[in-house]
Amino acid sequence: MVRNEEKYEQAVQLRKRGFTLEEIARYCDISKSTASKWLQNKAFSAQVTKQNVKRAGAENAKRLKLINKARGTERVARYREATRSAETEFKHYKTNPLFVAGLMIYLVAGDINTSNRIRLSVNRAESHQIFIKFLHEYIGSEKTSIKFWLLLPQGSSIEKNTRWWSKQIKLSVSAFGKPQFVSSRTKSAHKGTGNTLLNSVLAKQKLLVWVEMLKKEL
Repeated sequence: MVRNEEKYEQAVQLRKRGFTLEEIARYCDISKSTASKWLQNKAFSAQVTKQNVKRAGAENAKRLKLINKARGTERVARYREATRSAETEFKHYKTNPLFVAGLMIYLVAGDINTSNRIRLSVNRAESHQIFIKFLHEYIGSEKTSIKFWLLLPQGSSIEKNTRWWSKQIKLSVSAFGKPQFVSSRTKSAHKGTGNTLLNSVLAKQKLLVWVEMLKKEL
């Protein structure tokens, strides 16, 4: 038995017009559970639920599309700003030995194919030390955001080589990822090959702009 016939009839009419249970509860000043109980045996109510779900799905898809579009526009704007900033900064930095050294090292041994990360792969610890300092000074990267992993000859000591590289490149052991192993007969590779990593699309774009500008200066 319904205690408030007026609100009950109001709830039924609102439901027929496509209102959700939440909207009916707010409009009629009743709880959602009460609205659900009143309407659960109404055949049209189930159909309204299906229509609302379908409508919500379409609205969410439209909203998601707009969000993605906005994000894409923002991403392009940030990408262009990083390029403009890099071009201006190059003019100020190009006479600095560390700046030039970092770019030359990356030009020789860095990854230029991926767009979302900076990766330097070389077996000389000095090169990594210089490049990590370059990332800190000119890219503005904190050492905690820079990662490092080793490609070691089969049978090498992970602990021993990790400590050695950590000391040489002045990067905490906590920054080291899981090493990989490879068969090698080359004596010069006994300490393995180091890989310096920094995940950043904007930093990578800035670095590539600098490398291209440096090549034109040579």
